Amino acid sequence: MEQSFSVGIQPIVQDLQDRDFVVDDDNSAVVRGDATAFVGVDAPLEIVPIANARPLTIISAISNAVDSGHVPLLVVNQDCYDTVTEFLSSPFGLSESQNDTRQFYATEGRIQLPDGSYACTDASEPLSWTEAPESESGEARQLQLMATDELIAVIESGEAIACPAPPPASFRYRYSRNQNGQFVVYSGSEAVGTYPGVSAMRADGFQPIPTPLIPEQHINSNAQLARATLLATVNDGGIQYSSTTEQ
Repeated sequence: MEQSFSVGIQPIVQDLQDRDFVVDDDNSAVVRGDATAFVGVDAPLEIVPIANARPLTIISAISNAVDSGHVPLLVVNQDCYDTVTEFLSSPFGLSESQNDTRQFYATEGRIQLPDGSYACTDASEPLSWTEAPESESGEARQLQLMATDELIAVIESGEAIACPAPPPASFRYRYSRNQNGQFVVYSGSEAVGTYPGVSAMRADGFQPIPTPLIPEQHINSNAQLARATLLATVNDGGIQYSSTTEQ
């Protein structure tokens, strides 16, 4: 079961006020002061408590802050500190990056196809999305869905994962609800299984395909603010700040 966290921001606000930051009149989670000396960027800080360590939660918190022109200051529980730190560390927002190939975090989102169904697979191994290296022709980089070493699907580009949605033929299996509210798994136009829910689907060997977290689709402006993201934890009554990314 996924763990969630409850982290208050008031101790952080008070500590920053003690450092001569001033709370914004319109938003009590935003403070203004000498941020350049603190995070290397001249912008207000937005204090955001992190409820869980899921990649989509982290990137959404960062995106919301930078879209407002603020440096995110993520308040994290000690139990999720290492996970959040890993997400923010180089390569920022990526599971892995080497030899011009990027591997993305999987999210809880699902890939909806143009007919309203959702992509799934009968692979039992963990799934991962990888972006192919840049080609000499300059064409868009393909996204490859892997189950360990097995290639499950290929999408023409990261942009094509959601808009427009990939064609159903991109995936061997897909599922949708029927009129009785049951989930029906299809291979092409043929129904290969009917289930009361996703848990029953999984038990029979079919798992939904998660959407990849592609950082630039969430942080498409103010990248400098995103990379200046600061972490704050409360330890034994004191506040510890840390930065994991290069300015």
